Order: sequence, then C-alpha cells, then structure tokens
Amino acid sequence: MRRVQLVELEDLPWMPAAIRDGGTDLLDFGVDRMGFYRGVVPKLAALLDRTSRAEVVDVCSGGGGGALQAIRALRSERRVDVRFTLTDRYPNEAGRARVAALADPKVVYRAEPVDALAVPPELDGLRTMWGALHHFPPEAVTALVTSIVRDGKPFGFFDLAASPMLRRMPVVFAPLAMGFNMAMLFAGSLAAMPFVRPRRASRFALTYVAPLIPALFAWDGTVSALRAYTPDELLSIARSVPGSDGYAWDAGVSGSALYFTGCRRGA
Repeated sequence: MRRVQLVELEDLPWMPAAIRDGGTDLLDFGVDRMGFYRGVVPKLAALLDRTSRAEVVDVCSGGGGGALQAIRALRSERRVDVRFTLTDRYPNEAGRARVAALADPKVVYRAEPVDALAVPPELDGLRTMWGALHHFPPEAVTALVTSIVRDGKPFGFFDLAASPMLRRMPVVFAPLAMGFNMAMLFAGSLAAMPFVRPRRASRFALTYVAPLIPALFAWDGTVSALRAYTPDELLSIARSVPGSDGYAWDAGVSGSALYFTGCRRGA
C-alpha cells in the first residue's frame, strides 16, 4: 500500500466543535497515557540546543497533547527557559484550559486562529507540530517546508509514523484492516471517555446516546494510519524545496512516533 489522502472528519470546517474537540481530547488522553512522544522529545531538545533558540511556536496544537507532553518532559529536565506559544486553526477550549492549569508564564495558547501555512510574522521561533503532519497532503507539506526554509527558521514535526506492516499489506486487504481498526477505536473511545477531561453532559450524550464522537474518533484514527508518512517520504519532500541544500535534515522513527527536523547548516 501507498500513502492514502482520505478526509479526516475533524478537518471539515462545518464539524461542530463539541464533536471535533471530543475527538481530539480523546486522542490527547491516549497520547498522554501512552507517553507516545517520549522517544522523540530529545530530538526537540537537541534542536533547541543546536539553534540556540528559546522560543517555540507550535502549530495545529489542538488539545495540546503532544506539545504539553514535550513541555512537561523539558521542564522535568530543568529546561525552564524555553517559551511556548500553542496555536491552532480551530483553537481548542480544553487545550487552552490545560495550558492555563499549568500556571506557567512561559506557556500560552493563542486565542486567535492561526493557519499553519500562514503563521503571523510576530510568531517567531522554532516551529513545531505534534500529531498533525499527516493531515497535510504532500503538496501542502512541500509548501509548509518551503515557507519555513524561505524564512530561515528551524522546525521539528512529530507525528504518527507510517506502519511498515500496513505499507506491506496488499491493497485488497485494506478494507478488512480498516474495519477492524475502526471497531477497536470505537470500542476504545467508549471505554476511555469517562476518564477524559473536561467532563460534560453533552460530551457523554455524543458518546453514549448519539455516538458521534466515537464515530469521528474511529474514522479519523484509521485514516490517520493511512495518511501517515515515512521518514524517506519526508526527506524526499525536504530535498525538493528551494534552498534545501542550506539545511540539515533529519527524519526517523522512535517507537511508533515519527520525527522530522530541519535547521540551517552551521546553526
């Protein structure tokens, strides 16, 4: 199988926030409990050191899951100097609440919408993205990397890695694999929702009465696996953008997490 660019429901502009945020909060709950990005946080720390940066601008932050996991890991290593600005095209209420609960003056969640492909110039810093790169088709990843290289900024993108088993699977078996994965994610969301914060009556109704949140979570989680990139695919994109020779690239996998970083040579 090759990478497949199907539609994720949370990307649709008309998706009600209650359903979208319920799905992303479920995802963040799982990411946090699994320590999904634990193995790639050192890549961010090394990039901060290499570029002497102390300002991070996170795009597509959603509920904050990956970014907050990285922040906690860096703070545990006494990296208290680094400032973080979380942003999203659809700012997540629960994510903003989680940032506020940190009571860390160097971590903020921007209330205004921010498009990852058009980040305001005043948001200057090392660019990060957690768990969202697979939402972008190759041409959008190319545009994203091109704009960052043009501006001379370092970046670190961290995401779900493409499954080698799925990529080796004959296409004819894809519907069966997708159906099984969706069933597992649907059942898992029903079991996990009582532990997801914030707790709301509407959220429980959209899970157990009209299970729209589990349906979104099951579909989007399955499509995410089909959309996920391999390190080689991202390095191929990176080397195709203007000015790529002036950048040092790195991409790989730690556990099930993908990392893709770039910075100016000599930085």
